[in-house]
Amino acid sequence: MSAAAIEIEGLGKAYRRYASGVDRGLELASFGAVRRHREFWALRGVTATLARGEAFGLVGGNGAGKSTLLKLLAGTTFPSEGRFRVAGRLGALLELGAGFHLDLSGRENLQLAGALLGLSRAELRAKEGEILDFAEIGEFVDAPVRTYSTGMAVRLSFALATAIDPDVLIIDEVLAVGDLYFQKKCIDRVLDFKRRGKTILLCSHSLYDVRNLCERALWLEHGVVRGLGDSVSVTNDYATFQREHSDASEAPSTPPAGLPRVLAARVVRRADGKEVHEIDAGEAIEVRVWWENPEPAKHALQLGLGFLRQDRTLVAAAATHLDGVPVDSRSGAAVLEFDALPLLAGQFTVLVVLFDGDGVHRHHEFTMHEPLTIRARTKELGLVRVPHRWRFAPLEAPPAR
Repeated sequence: MSAAAIEIEGLGKAYRRYASGVDRGLELASFGAVRRHREFWALRGVTATLARGEAFGLVGGNGAGKSTLLKLLAGTTFPSEGRFRVAGRLGALLELGAGFHLDLSGRENLQLAGALLGLSRAELRAKEGEILDFAEIGEFVDAPVRTYSTGMAVRLSFALATAIDPDVLIIDEVLAVGDLYFQKKCIDRVLDFKRRGKTILLCSHSLYDVRNLCERALWLEHGVVRGLGDSVSVTNDYATFQREHSDASEAPSTPPAGLPRVLAARVVRRADGKEVHEIDAGEAIEVRVWWENPEPAKHALQLGLGFLRQDRTLVAAAATHLDGVPVDSRSGAAVLEFDALPLLAGQFTVLVVLFDGDGVHRHHEFTMHEPLTIRARTKELGLVRVPHRWRFAPLEAPPAR
């Protein structure tokens, strides 16, 4: 048995573009003898291999070819060149809820979609309770889908697609839809798939989710591969390329009542204990964060803090789950200490994030109202002061070019 869950070799997809409907009609009438179209390659020359049990990310801007690649792998469209192979049962979360018949009830749509996914009636009956429990749409399950809100259709679609327990799960922006509560349920289910050794292909504009959920990533730009490798390197390269366009999915959130939240945050100079908004490079400071978690038994927490440049580029960060520091009480104050903050001159936004216990889902993001201004008394260049030293010593002859 091959160790690969997905094999992609030279995959490409071209679409025909016509200047008008007349041109399309003339070409059809000539049975292709008269060419009135031009080809647009949405995807070309993509080659990659996903190992069994691997979580793999897919990033790129709008129109980069990501959705085309996912549709090819899901079998909803056919390639113009190249080949691919998917091993095992495939579950695809593309355009959630789009396949539902609006005049049928939720339950009837489950039966229809389940049959299309290859489930027998007995299998669907066995899974129906689990699906409806996850979707939490209550009595609306027997109402026409046209009466559903977008969130209700999304819940039902996600519940069905993941209930079939596929070997390979393709996810297209699912983790960014619905309310925060539902996003957390989605992430928990995806993490469960990952722990059980399933193969996951995650397409997302949230680079944080790709870095934390995926081992490797593929960056597409204008239909061709720009980067392929470990997820941190690929997302960093992509973020550098796109840094003038701040990712909308990273916008701060306000949690509903009852969920974990940041109450306040302050930057304090350690020398005198006073709150500050302007410091010298290399000063000793601490960031004090007050938070609450009304239901600690239900919501495990991790705490993160980052310094962002004005273009939203993350310059430096720290997080409890990366440092092995537990956050396990109902409320409290955390203090992050810096003996010598290494940032150089500039204005920086201080962002505080409350994560779930896995450090993936963001319960709440809190941005300090006042930016932190840092003055540099030296002529050092760059964003950070890197510890270093110079020495002069006799060395061997310089190496050959």
